[in-house]
Amino acid sequence: MRLLSILCLGVAVQTAWASPTLRVIDGVRSKPDAWPWMAAIVYANQQPNEGQFCGSTLIHPSWVLTAAHCTDGETRDSIKVLLGRKKLTEEDKGELIGIQRIVKHPFYDYNPENPNADLALLQLEKPVSYPILRLADQYSDLIQPGEWGTVMGWGAQRYDHSRPSEYADSLQEVRLPIVSNAVCNAPLSYHGDVQESMLCAGFVEGGKDACIGDSGGPLVVETNTGWQQVGIMSWGEGCAQPDYYGVYTRISFYQDFITKQICEPQDTPSSPQLFVHIQGHYATVSWSKVKTAEGYQFYYAPSSADLSSVTVDNIQSFDTLGKVRLSERLNSGMNLSVAVRAYRGNCYSDYSNVGTIIIE
Repeated sequence: MRLLSILCLGVAVQTAWASPTLRVIDGVRSKPDAWPWMAAIVYANQQPNEGQFCGSTLIHPSWVLTAAHCTDGETRDSIKVLLGRKKLTEEDKGELIGIQRIVKHPFYDYNPENPNADLALLQLEKPVSYPILRLADQYSDLIQPGEWGTVMGWGAQRYDHSRPSEYADSLQEVRLPIVSNAVCNAPLSYHGDVQESMLCAGFVEGGKDACIGDSGGPLVVETNTGWQQVGIMSWGEGCAQPDYYGVYTRISFYQDFITKQICEPQDTPSSPQLFVHIQGHYATVSWSKVKTAEGYQFYYAPSSADLSSVTVDNIQSFDTLGKVRLSERLNSGMNLSVAVRAYRGNCYSDYSNVGTIIIE
């Protein structure tokens, strides 16, 4: 197995292929106005088209998100972040921004084959005004098997007999289906190496994938409120190899850690006050509008005494698309606990008070 960015640094992959595989490998060039939050990580002493070695995403005006292994051996002075440029050789576009701080997840284990908690945050030396990418909520259902995601990067576009091609000058993208961890852990695939904090995407026949130089970049899915990031390119066996999917850090698993690192008090909305009204089989849930909020995430689960595991282990959530009132006809015997959080970018309020819905 291999870390994509380690390959960027020249460590050879040991698995040879019988024939060359095209890629991101078999991707397409991104449109100039697409993915405005996509960023390249480059060596500070090289030009971007020569020194790009990992991807990242802008998730806060002062922070980008990448893979922890992309920062192994690096300091805040050795790397920079490039934003606003899709074609690396277009020197008149975008800006190179220095790094103030590197924050790796404390459980990152430096495993050279299948790293755990492969996540790092880079604090920029100054805030920027580019659009940010929202992260998937930890209780959302955006990563169901069969759902389609998109990955992107400036990495190798061809992989021939364990040798990567030169990296792409223009940002490339490819669509991939999300695969269950059970399938990804099959004996003919990763045989149990994929943990619950990881997720997989790709085709069983291979042929399309992220590759060398794409590490740290995003796996994103399209939602009713725009694109959201569900994964960080982390590791895999070769590139686009049959039976071996790309493995990504599962964003939702680390949402609390990320928001605690990047969100200041002035970024965080106040908590809404929630109200529940029951009339027959109709339940209406409403909440106070929060002035600084950009939206609201609604949470629901089977109700239980003292919020036992029956509730805590079965929480689901969805974005209300800005609504502050929901009404639904429910079946007899329905018993739910509900709550809501306001958000601004990737910074969330505390939970509202918990409401209970009981339909006799």
